[in-house]
Amino acid sequence: MNILLDFIPFQHIGGVSGAASFTKAVTDEVIRHRPVGTHLFAVYDSTLPVTGRYHCHEMAEHNNIKLIDIRQATLADIVSHHAIDVFFMAIAQLYKHYNLNGIRCKTVMFIHDIFDAERADNYVDATIHDTGLESRWSRCKRLVNIFSGRSQRLARQCYASLMPLYTAPKTVPYTVSDYSRHALCYHFPAIKKEIKVCYSPLRQVTRNHTIENPQLQEIVRSGKRYLLMVSANRLYKNPHTLAKVFKRLNDERTDLHLLTLKMGRKISPQHTDIAFLSDSDLCYAYEHALALVFPSYFEGFGYPPVEAMEYGTPVVASNVTSIPEILGDAAFYFSPFYPADLYRALHEVLDHPDVKIDKMRRRLAEIHQRQDDDLKQLINDLLTP
Repeated sequence: MNILLDFIPFQHIGGVSGAASFTKAVTDEVIRHRPVGTHLFAVYDSTLPVTGRYHCHEMAEHNNIKLIDIRQATLADIVSHHAIDVFFMAIAQLYKHYNLNGIRCKTVMFIHDIFDAERADNYVDATIHDTGLESRWSRCKRLVNIFSGRSQRLARQCYASLMPLYTAPKTVPYTVSDYSRHALCYHFPAIKKEIKVCYSPLRQVTRNHTIENPQLQEIVRSGKRYLLMVSANRLYKNPHTLAKVFKRLNDERTDLHLLTLKMGRKISPQHTDIAFLSDSDLCYAYEHALALVFPSYFEGFGYPPVEAMEYGTPVVASNVTSIPEILGDAAFYFSPFYPADLYRALHEVLDHPDVKIDKMRRRLAEIHQRQDDDLKQLINDLLTP
């Protein structure tokens, strides 16, 4: 049996996204459970950077996987030449610029979310702005794209290239939440087959005995009481609302600190921004935080809240898209469109930090069971021609 894996997510935005984490977790399971006589191949793109976090060539060498450059042949030719039985496409949108015609093997294909289509439909883009992340000129261009219909056209073009394969007879279509499944069915009524859901499995992280990053080390050593936000460099994660609310909250609670990852700017003396944390250090950051703040406008699944709850850290989260589905009653919710609602939720978690401990434990157990069951189903699909 020959399986073609997807290494392109490891090259996407430095390999630090949830897409890369998902792909790594599934790849590890395939490697662990592959039957004797199974040959593994992996597609990558030689024109994209190879990151240090998940180095494609090192991963291939260590696991006896043959790397194939997608720039040297079409996917259909790769499948035919190497007699591929199953192709695992981890993040479909990363393939929108490649030729997907003529793929005749079984394809297990994931579309994690369709935010590009949804934001073009509901005009949420028009309400989002962060002067720290986006220049006035960039925002003007984005607004022109929205109201001229260009954003909608680009989204249609993307899915016009993906949907023929996603709906093909030999394709097993997947997504990562019930919310995303319903969104796909709503926006693409031509999908007539069942879309399977696989809750994103968590990566296994080996935790070091000490904190490596000196900034985080100092924060933890000094016992600072801090709120945590990760991926604060991304507009749709909504760091602007948290920055605004934290400044207001800091007037009342002067001992409160904010720790962000990758925001790229300092908003107050009580704020520390760190450009990068290793997986091990991120565990320490979760563990010592008063709460993780997750103000995202959109998520297909959302790793950070689940990761934070592993350490008993409360989560203050948006009440939109897949987030309430994943977290259930274990989070402190607020509307990402109303700063005053985040202000209320932060007061609630700071005043009563332990009120949801039992609910977090119960919900984590439910999530873990669902992740285990879904991953077994996925691996069975990947290892069955």
